[in-house]
Amino acid sequence: MTQPIDVVRRTRPSRAPLRVARVVGAVAVLVVLVVAACSPTSRPSSGAEITSATPIGDVFGPRFELLAEETFIERFDPPGAGAALVVAIATTVRNPNDFPVTIDHVDYRLSLAGVSVAAGVLEPGLELTPGDAQQLTWRVDADLAERRELWRAVVDAYAGTPLPFTIDGAVRFTSEAYAFTTRSRTLVDGSLLATQAVVAPRLRLDGRESRLTIVRADAPVVSLALFAVNVGDVGYFLSGRELELELNGHVLATIDLGPVPVPAGETSRADLLFIIDRGRLSRAAGEALDEALAGRRGDVRLRGAFVYDVLGVDSYLAPIGEGLLVTLPASRLPSAAPEATPGAAEPGEDDQDDAAP
Repeated sequence: MTQPIDVVRRTRPSRAPLRVARVVGAVAVLVVLVVAACSPTSRPSSGAEITSATPIGDVFGPRFELLAEETFIERFDPPGAGAALVVAIATTVRNPNDFPVTIDHVDYRLSLAGVSVAAGVLEPGLELTPGDAQQLTWRVDADLAERRELWRAVVDAYAGTPLPFTIDGAVRFTSEAYAFTTRSRTLVDGSLLATQAVVAPRLRLDGRESRLTIVRADAPVVSLALFAVNVGDVGYFLSGRELELELNGHVLATIDLGPVPVPAGETSRADLLFIIDRGRLSRAAGEALDEALAGRRGDVRLRGAFVYDVLGVDSYLAPIGEGLLVTLPASRLPSAAPEATPGAAEPGEDDQDDAAP
């Protein structure tokens, strides 16, 4: 007897799960690509790529050339009047390279007659195309208080003897892609002269600051306030020789004035103190003094020789014409106070403050 045969039918599996898996995979790949595209791209280090840099041409430092007509001593105050020296050194800076550069930084040192006197830094920011040149000026302040060996050399520059100078230093300049620094070397050298001669002081007496007083009965005192104005670029010392004090044309006393520093461009004051010896006065002079002390205003004239000099190298006579004239009020201090400091009451409104022509 034949056994029945079980027929097993093989059914075909469903494709739906496979399609879902494919879609999920595609979405995942797309997300990865989008994230990668949005993430910042790291810039490769040039140091990791470049193993050497060899210029295809020479690179030169900037070239400095002196502008002699714009190089000079601006100001000098001798020791005692400031000991300051100011110089202006003008140059042109040229770019000798075949590419544009910018002069960023100049570290320099100034020497005069072989002696270092100042150092500093310039940051000019000059942009120079190939072969281009621009002006660069050093204006240097130097303190010569401890540089005695230079005093005479600087003063001689005002008498026509050139003062040699040197500027040494290092220069930092940049191109579009590189920064360069030169070794320290001489950038420029030459000589300095003064552009102006010594200018005579303008002298005047101040009536409001001057006094005629009595400290002791036998010793009237005249205190004159002398002002010296230096309008030049050279400081000096002012002194006076045999300065005569005249009251209404009569000589009352004579003194000398010791050196008074008068810096360049400034005004100095000197108080001239005349102690009058009645025993040496003529009769007419004594009467004029008594009238002034009694309250009558008197014309006081200062005569003599005023001399100004720069370290004794050159001396000049200050012109004062017929003398310096001022009208003084009279004031009296108690005669019982012989040690008192000369003083006075306030002057009247008609005090004069001028110099005789």
